[in-house]
Amino acid sequence: MAPWTVPFTVCLLTSLCSAAVNVRKTSKGPTGYEVDFSYFDSSATTVAIGGGLPTFTDEFHTNPDGSAHWDPHQYQPGWFPGTSLNVTPYRMNSNGNGSWTYTMPLPSGTYTYAFQVNCVQAKCTNVVDPDNAPFVNVQGDQLVSHFQVPFDRQFQSYADLNLNFDYALPAPKEQRGIIRNVNYSSPGSVHPAPDVHDFVVYLPPGYSNSTAGKNYPILYLSHGGWGNGQEWENLGATSQILDNLISQKHLEPTVVVMPSFYNLAPEYKFVYGSEPLNHPGSDFIRKIYMEYLFPYIEANFAVSTDPKRRAFGGFSLGSSLTYEMYINNTDYFSYFGMFSGAVGPLLPRYSLLNSSMLQANPALKEKGIFTSAGLFDLALPDTRMFQAAMQSLGVPFVSRIEPWGFHVWNTWQDSLWQFGKLVLWKELPRQSNGTVTSGARP
Repeated sequence: MAPWTVPFTVCLLTSLCSAAVNVRKTSKGPTGYEVDFSYFDSSATTVAIGGGLPTFTDEFHTNPDGSAHWDPHQYQPGWFPGTSLNVTPYRMNSNGNGSWTYTMPLPSGTYTYAFQVNCVQAKCTNVVDPDNAPFVNVQGDQLVSHFQVPFDRQFQSYADLNLNFDYALPAPKEQRGIIRNVNYSSPGSVHPAPDVHDFVVYLPPGYSNSTAGKNYPILYLSHGGWGNGQEWENLGATSQILDNLISQKHLEPTVVVMPSFYNLAPEYKFVYGSEPLNHPGSDFIRKIYMEYLFPYIEANFAVSTDPKRRAFGGFSLGSSLTYEMYINNTDYFSYFGMFSGAVGPLLPRYSLLNSSMLQANPALKEKGIFTSAGLFDLALPDTRMFQAAMQSLGVPFVSRIEPWGFHVWNTWQDSLWQFGKLVLWKELPRQSNGTVTSGARP
């Protein structure tokens, strides 16, 4: 995701400001739902809603570099979030005495937001909603909050596209797992403390370290460039997607670890919201994870050590890391999910999958491979190139092209849903009979 360029602060309820967001079912057009934003700050002179709230487009007015940028108030069935490039924040209305409000209709999906206060020449203070604080390990490592809008079949249905994203709604309480941050020893790391690194872990419903003989399958899920492990939960509502995959019997209860690949060494120091000085190479990340992260997980969580019960996935630069694991840790994992890319810019010394690789490592054909990209995704050419290479070599795989997808989070949410539903822990090798499947959701 693109870096933020605004200062960060948390609006504390005990101070002079407060904020809230409320999703309401209206049972009327244009979407069947409205979202009310409110903000109070007696010192505010301007307030806008930014942090990822999109404008909308349709498949007839968009391409990978741009989209229609229609206001959600004019929503029509079949519209979906467009690119985030050059999107102007939504200016809130002043009700006097420091009170600001804004209401908009929104269709099904996960949305992120923050309040931008007292903007002067494009410089604002980014204020996070205290009643809906981001999921974070260290203050400042996430700059937005998220909420989910349900699907309304009466107002949002569109025959050509499935735009129902209710798989990211909260599951019933008794069917929810646990999501938490964990710090662990990783010599050389510079964040969150010297020689300490962090990851996010999802523990499925009923999980217990003391469960006798219970070894859960383990999925490692990587973020992309300019990100960290908390993004999967804060921007992707990942625990809710996993809860629904498990409760709907698409996926066996699974432990999911979401690590951070920046700050593993001083030369890869990264402060969230800024430009990384250097991106760590995938070979470097793999070796550090093998030395410190993977052993820590297996020593401290009830996870399987059987390669057939291990998986690795990620999006964008995280998909390059997944390809690295596929090529060089082939025997450690059995399932690989490459979302929005595969080879990528961090793997210049590797050629695309070829017959020489297969001859040297026949196990490359015996895995559960899933690839995906949005139809308007900047990584679509790379994804198609990798798919074509696998098809020409007879490597089984399953693929998804999101027909409404850009290089953004709803694409990767859908990728995770499809990966969990169609590939993870299914019979190996996982294949689509030599064809690329759309993987349509119910």
